[in-house]
Amino acid sequence: MANIEYELNEKIHAIIINPYLSWDNFCANCDLVKKYNIKNISTSLNYLADFRKCLGNYSANINSLISYPLADLPVSIITELICYAKDKGATGIEYIPNFINLSKKNLETFAAEIEQVNLSGLPVTIIINKSKLEEEIFYSAIEISLELGIKNFQFGDGFGPAISSNEVAEILNIIGSQNQIKIVGGITKLTQVIDLFDAGIKLVGTSNFCEIFQEVKVF
Repeated sequence: MANIEYELNEKIHAIIINPYLSWDNFCANCDLVKKYNIKNISTSLNYLADFRKCLGNYSANINSLISYPLADLPVSIITELICYAKDKGATGIEYIPNFINLSKKNLETFAAEIEQVNLSGLPVTIIINKSKLEEEIFYSAIEISLELGIKNFQFGDGFGPAISSNEVAEILNIIGSQNQIKIVGGITKLTQVIDLFDAGIKLVGTSNFCEIFQEVKVF
């Protein structure tokens, strides 16, 4: 039991992005992060300062979502937002690139945006929703990201169906075991988490982290 919980507290990323949270609910989420010793959080720009205030001296990686979920921000604004995120205590950036550039065959523009984000000096995770992309664009996005030195990938954005076991195998084959893969979307049960880890996935992200850790307690 202890070993399972210890692994999960590092491998499960708590996603806290709900814009309708009350302050009391936000603080309750922070208390749960500390209770379960969760070491990775994904959140919005607006919550960064509140997390640092609420968590106090508790040590956790706080990743800021940029251009999520619409990939609708110009690079110049993204650069400013990343500076803001760093100032507010973000330790990583999770970024959705502008995939329409690939559709328009603007590969250099697509790559230049990712390079600009990479200049932040923070670990960068590229977010890709396979179910929403044509196969050619999906492969191009991964290939360009890998060529630029991206080592962290998130598949799924919380919109659409959960990723299938066949898609997991395909992703692992493309990305390789030397890079870090996180799966997000539709993960609500401990059994789903275990199945993904058994399949070779290293990380999962979920807003249902409390329910999953409660399952661990009675496992």
